[in-house]
Amino acid sequence: MTAPTPQDIAREAVKRLAARKLPPTPENFQATYHEVAGTRPLRPFPLENLRHIGAQLPDRTPAQIRFKAQFGKAVSQHSWEDLEKVLIQHLKQSAATSAESAPAAPSTPAVIETESLPAELREQIARIVSFTLPAVGQDDAKVVELAEELIAYLKQDSQHLPTLRKLMADFAFRLSFVAQEQQDIRETLLSLLHTVFENIGDINPENPWLQGQMAALMEATKPPLSIRRLENVERRLKGLIVKQIETKEQTLAAQQVMKETLSTFLQRLSQTADNSQHYQQRFEECARRLESASSLAEMAPVVQQAIQSARTMALDSQRTAEELSHLRQRAQEAEQEAQRLREELDRMSEMASHDLLTGVLNRKGLTDVAKGELSRADRGGSQPCLALLDIDDFKRLNDRLGHLKGDAALQHLARVAKASLRPQDAVARFGGEEFVIILPDTSVTEAVEVLTRLQRELSKQFFLEGEEHILITFSAGVIQRRPDESLEEALHRADQAMYTAKRLGKNRVVAA
Repeated sequence: MTAPTPQDIAREAVKRLAARKLPPTPENFQATYHEVAGTRPLRPFPLENLRHIGAQLPDRTPAQIRFKAQFGKAVSQHSWEDLEKVLIQHLKQSAATSAESAPAAPSTPAVIETESLPAELREQIARIVSFTLPAVGQDDAKVVELAEELIAYLKQDSQHLPTLRKLMADFAFRLSFVAQEQQDIRETLLSLLHTVFENIGDINPENPWLQGQMAALMEATKPPLSIRRLENVERRLKGLIVKQIETKEQTLAAQQVMKETLSTFLQRLSQTADNSQHYQQRFEECARRLESASSLAEMAPVVQQAIQSARTMALDSQRTAEELSHLRQRAQEAEQEAQRLREELDRMSEMASHDLLTGVLNRKGLTDVAKGELSRADRGGSQPCLALLDIDDFKRLNDRLGHLKGDAALQHLARVAKASLRPQDAVARFGGEEFVIILPDTSVTEAVEVLTRLQRELSKQFFLEGEEHILITFSAGVIQRRPDESLEEALHRADQAMYTAKRLGKNRVVAA
């Protein structure tokens, strides 16, 4: 049988590392390689550590320079024997030199100080490692073991820096695999959620409100994720679900009223027909008796009976008419209620296309509006203008006032924009502190005037924080859409123009 080549041994070693779920560190690979080859592993030679020690050796005297060169040569040759000889020889020479030059005095043992990190820094590193574990999960036992070993070593009174560096390197190497795996899991879960949302919307095309909810969920789960965005969507969807349950119950109740009304109406019609036939028979009977009567005495009771039957028939007809009129009114009210509920469902479906914080269009709403405008422009109309604006120094405002006031500032801008823009213009929150405005049938000059007017309105209507008046400004880029240009391409050009406005000093509108 042919002896395995080094390549065969290396491949088998890699397979065993993968099967045992061990990281492919040099130490693990070397041990597994010798296990496959059936050979005895060499004593590990800490090359980098020894090189680091050699670089720190003093070189101020000829003896120190000679020792440093000999130490470096032994390290470069990976020779424990040479390294041992160099160290022993150097220690002997140092001891002899010290004995000749030192005055007679009681001998004291040498104290070797252990280099250590500051306690505060060690505590911070341990906290970082501890806080990292929940983020990467507990599925990988090895990364937990390495983390616990590193934390325990950091809590000791003193540390050997090369050992600490080795522990941190092992933990970081293992952590890189776990972090990548967690990233892949998160992306796969998001992709799975989007697939579920799309399928739910596709199998329920008759429910526009449901499709709106699915679209809102897909928008909320687009990276980068934010716990505030997810909490806002969860709160909003819970409210929508409650409202939709109430609306469904009211719709069913309205439908039930209409069914009962129709059933009663048909029943009354049937009764009216039966009563008409009954009274017709009674009148025919009276007519026969009148024909056979030979005196007024015989005719009087017949006439009295006919009058009584006519009066009874009139009362029944009046009562039936009043009841049918009441039923007709109930049917009309039920129909109006059903129409109101349908409009309410349409309104809730529309809400899924709007930003939860500011009330303007979100990205889905922007895409829907832009799709219609761009299609109309491609059919021969004038091209719309797009403006991308970004609030100046919003991070500084957020840091100074807090996120809640930052959200209130975004709402203030949205309110002023909706009030000052033209009826045909559409405003959408593009993300963070960025907004997009679609201006149909507008030249670039007119679009710049619209954005400038919005800037003037913001300078008049200050954002209030307590008694402090805060001026909110923005930088904007304005472009006119080119024929057959996609929304993404147009927004990219507007984004470049907006950054030009930022570089020119902010609080200005730049057309491109």
